[in-house]
Amino acid sequence: MPHGGQSSRIELNMAHFTEVHIIEYLQGKLTADNAREFDTLMLSSPEFREKVRQVRSVYNLSENLRKQKGVDSSSAWDKLSWRMALLSFRAKAWNVTRTAAAILLPLLLLHQFVIQPMLDATPAETITLASAPGIITKAVLPDGSEVWLNAQSELTYPVKFKGKERTVELSGEAYFDVVADHTHRFNVKIPGEIIVSAFGTEFNINAYHDELDYHVTLAQGNIEVEANHSMKRELAAGQKVILTPRTGEIDIVDADTYVETAWKDGKMVFRREKLEVITHRLSRKFGVIIHVEGDGLKDYEYTATFTDETLEDILELLKRSAPITYTISRQEQFENNSISQRTVTIKSNK
Repeated sequence: MPHGGQSSRIELNMAHFTEVHIIEYLQGKLTADNAREFDTLMLSSPEFREKVRQVRSVYNLSENLRKQKGVDSSSAWDKLSWRMALLSFRAKAWNVTRTAAAILLPLLLLHQFVIQPMLDATPAETITLASAPGIITKAVLPDGSEVWLNAQSELTYPVKFKGKERTVELSGEAYFDVVADHTHRFNVKIPGEIIVSAFGTEFNINAYHDELDYHVTLAQGNIEVEANHSMKRELAAGQKVILTPRTGEIDIVDADTYVETAWKDGKMVFRREKLEVITHRLSRKFGVIIHVEGDGLKDYEYTATFTDETLEDILELLKRSAPITYTISRQEQFENNSISQRTVTIKSNK
């Protein structure tokens, strides 16, 4: 946390950013200097992150409604009806004595060369959601499926699903509660040419681009995981697949679904987890840089559940369970009014 006069400076910056400024930030309309100050304030102020989360939710809902209302279905149907009538007239004028089998041919051609090209030619509008450090964002997709987006994650999906498949793209971590639809498969594309698909189920994907391995955990139902357009694996409830994008390797193991998915309820759950893994998750959650000095410390294991604790509270609890000490750097304010990122250094006290 900031020291000395830094907190009053942060409070002043918070007062400067109203709901209008937050919306301008979401639209990419802030000046470069204001955007940097905004990002810094997001990292340093939990209160401001919560305010941004609330405004983002209202903004996303209003954007979805606006875009869905913007579709002129009446005009599209009028154009399609006119072309259908024209082709039907030509077919009848060409030969009204054709058999019933011959009449099906123009209908097939109509679908293949008129209707389908018209549908395919319409570009799909997309929405991209991004969660800042310390923020969990919930979204409802066009088909009613629900998604929880973890900190520093990004989800892209169309305003309206088209065709035979429902496809979204994810970078980071998200929990999906997919509405069942046995005629339209639900696909999640993640970095490394990996696709997780199902017809309706609940599952968690952890696929941050800076991680060596991705984890896909199935809470209910069944899912299929495909890597490099060739290797496929099916999961049953309570199983987890570990993917290595660099090698394409896929391993299936039993999973503790509570540990893997508790984050969507605001919890961090560790079961005999190494300090290196814990600090990595703390770094992402609190938007700080954490250095662990000494390879021996990285192998210390912890079992704990954290809910509303601050970063300092968690570090103190870790300190009581292992021979470690830590320091947190003070934040510095630069000439452009941006604030430096906090750095935590963990050392052995032996």
